[in-house]
Amino acid sequence: MTSDDKSLREIRKIAYGLWMQDGQPDGRDREHWEAAKEIWAFRSHDQTKAESDTSEERQQGAEMGNVRKDIG
Repeated sequence: MTSDDKSLREIRKIAYGLWMQDGQPDGRDREHWEAAKEIWAFRSHDQTKAESDTSEERQQGAEMGNVRKDIG
């Protein structure tokens, strides 16, 4: 499964949830799909940022460990 397939599957699940939450209305599929894409993009950005922040924290921690070794 490609990342695009996974993304579409996740967007589809979000859109379905929005549709269910709105009472399963007819004719609003495009609205739910667009909202789902925005939600997915926001979640994806947050996840990517969190992974990046964790990586940066590890790097900073490693650098601080080297500084402490130099000092001590």
